[in-house]
Parts: sequence; structure tokens; C-alpha cells
Amino acid sequence: MRDDPLVRFTAHQAFTFCAFHETAHRTAFRTRWLNVAVGTLAGLLTFWPYRNYRVYHWEHHRFTQDRERDPELYFSKPESLPAYVFVLTGIPNLVRRVGDILRLAIGRADRPWMAPSERRPLIIEARAYLAVYVAVAAASMLTGSPIALLVWIVPWMLGQTFLRPYLLAEHTACSFTRDCLENTRTTLTLPLVRLFAWNMPYHAEHHAYPAVPFHALPRLHERVQGKIENLEPGYVAASVKVARYLFGQKAASLHRAVD
Repeated sequence: MRDDPLVRFTAHQAFTFCAFHETAHRTAFRTRWLNVAVGTLAGLLTFWPYRNYRVYHWEHHRFTQDRERDPELYFSKPESLPAYVFVLTGIPNLVRRVGDILRLAIGRADRPWMAPSERRPLIIEARAYLAVYVAVAAASMLTGSPIALLVWIVPWMLGQTFLRPYLLAEHTACSFTRDCLENTRTTLTLPLVRLFAWNMPYHAEHHAYPAVPFHALPRLHERVQGKIENLEPGYVAASVKVARYLFGQKAASLHRAVD
């Protein structure tokens, strides 16, 4: 099979977020500075400033599936098949990510999960990220080079087709309780997927014990798998369950037929 660079870059971009997530927990590497450095770079590639994501994600772990306080429930999920397909294009995510950076850059650090003590650092960070993006865009236009589009933006957008269902499977259709073994889904999948995703398909385990590093999650799974309420045999099964929850049996049947 011919090696297609676009396919390779798309695969890398689809799972850059998983590396970003692990560095946000500072469990990807032993040293803090390396987690911050890699996390900052991954944040630039995924349009999510590192500190901003850490603040957001910390609240998500504190209040998982809390309808009032979980940041992941702040934005609505697709409620129809056309809306779901639109999410897979990556456009809604791009609009949200760029919009959040611009919102912070003009001084609006007023999301519910942004504590007053975090607002100034988040604004400064967003402006720094925005400066990098403006510099890349300016350099691309001045040189007439499409390299940023070809190896970064387009693969990142295409990667959302794989990343969105993966992320939706983590909590959608799970219980609205405080127990992480009930409000989070673990999806059993191929070793290659687990490798690229930094073992995050073991997501209930990760939420129950967030300080456990990615490489120890398979061993943790062996200990707690009997207690996990939402355990799916693969992402097809998980996506069917998500589809049934979001927009009914008809869409789930279509998803099954296409897959």
C-alpha cells in the first residue's frame, strides 16, 4: 500500500489531542517542564491553549456528569443525524476553538469554570497563542506556501472525523452520578488504537484514578473491570449507544449499517 502523507498527518493530528490530555494531567512525562512544553506545543496544534485546557479539564474531573458544573455539558451535543454528521466535519470544533481564543484575547475570561485568579493568565496565554497563529498565517501568505494547510490545518480538520466519535463515547449515555465507574465509559478496542490514544479508551479507570499514568491503565483495568457500569466491546457498539441516546433508534440503525 502506498504511503500517503495526508493519511499519516491526519492520523497524527487526530490523536494529538490524546497526548495533549495526558500532558494536562502531567502524567505523560516525569518532569513538569516536559509536560508543560509538550502540552503547549500540542495545544498550539489543536487550537486549545494549555493552561486554558487544564482549567477546563480540572473542573470536568471534579464535576463529571454534573449538569450544572461539568464544562463538557456546557455546550450542547448533536441532537439529530445531520447535526452529528456536521460535527464530524470538524467545523463546529474549529469555530469553538478559534472563538474561545478570540474571546479570551479580547479579555473575556468569564466562563463559569474560569476562577478569578486564572483570568489574567488565561488572557495572556490566549494572546500569545493568537500571535503565533497570526505569524504563521502571515508567513504563509507572504511566501505563498500551503505547507501549514497541508500538514496541519487540513489533517487536523479531517482528524475530527475520528476524534469526535471517540470523545462522544467517553460519557454520553452514562449516568448522571458522582461515581466515576458509573458516569464514564470504557471502550475495549484494538491495541493500535489504545497506543495512539494513550490508553484513554480505559476512560472509567482514568476518571476513577486520574493520577494513574497512561501506561498503568491496562493493569488498573484488570482490577476494576467488574465494577464498570459502561463497558463496550468496541467503538461501533459505543457509537450505536451514543446515537440511540442522542437522536433515537433510527439513526443508530443507520450508523450500524454504514459501519
